[in-house]
Amino acid sequence: MLADVGLIGYPSVGKSSLLSRISAARPKVADYHFTTLSPMLGVVPAPAGSGAGFVAADIPGLIEGAAEGAGLGHAFLRHVDRCRLLLHVVDIASTEYRDPVEDIKVINGELERYSAELAGRPQIIVANKVDALDRERVDIPAFEAYVASLGCPLVYVSAVTGEGIDKMIALTVSELSKLPPIKVYEREYEPEDAYVGGGRETTITREGDTFTVEGEWLFNLMGQINFGDYESLNFFQKVLRRSGVFDELEAHGCTDGCTVSIYGFEFEYVK
Repeated sequence: MLADVGLIGYPSVGKSSLLSRISAARPKVADYHFTTLSPMLGVVPAPAGSGAGFVAADIPGLIEGAAEGAGLGHAFLRHVDRCRLLLHVVDIASTEYRDPVEDIKVINGELERYSAELAGRPQIIVANKVDALDRERVDIPAFEAYVASLGCPLVYVSAVTGEGIDKMIALTVSELSKLPPIKVYEREYEPEDAYVGGGRETTITREGDTFTVEGEWLFNLMGQINFGDYESLNFFQKVLRRSGVFDELEAHGCTDGCTVSIYGFEFEYVK
């Protein structure tokens, strides 16, 4: 399951809170930096009348120097590179006394240093924490003028109260409808049997909206997958599809938004 939309921004600007607000995903949320250490995916339902939802990824907070590998910069930026649209989240309330304009400049600078193509990826500026905004602390006219100079849509939201969330989702769906899929390299041949061995007997049990998948071949496969690497995760997804696991899940009643658990690895199912 690849993300259509990547939530990017400094640590603690509220990306995880936004993802949990717009989807059934439940990333760890806390008031300190780097609570998210790997991308979390969530399926965002289609707004009424639009007919199109999307998959969003909470990309761990980027920091200055990410393009040179600071923190886990390269790994994080590689995940962003697969998203068609970026929701650039800023703390408009400046709760950590940072200038939201400078935050945008720093993060966009890291995207530029990593890849000129990525730096040109369409963005929506999401001004989060509007519920805590103190207009004496933040120069809103200057902020809006800077965003206008970038040519990016701007939406004010609060992940806490829900203010502006519907508008953000509708704007995201509208922008996605204009964008083609991102082309990524895939190897023409994947030697699946070398990873999974012989038989592929699979057991699926259901508890509410959570589906647990087990099987000796799956257990062996899990030991070969690096879930922090895009190509490895993409290979894992293709094996599940080609082996019929997704078909079996749907036969057991699994639908978009349900949770699938495979030996400790959980993800939100999307067809």
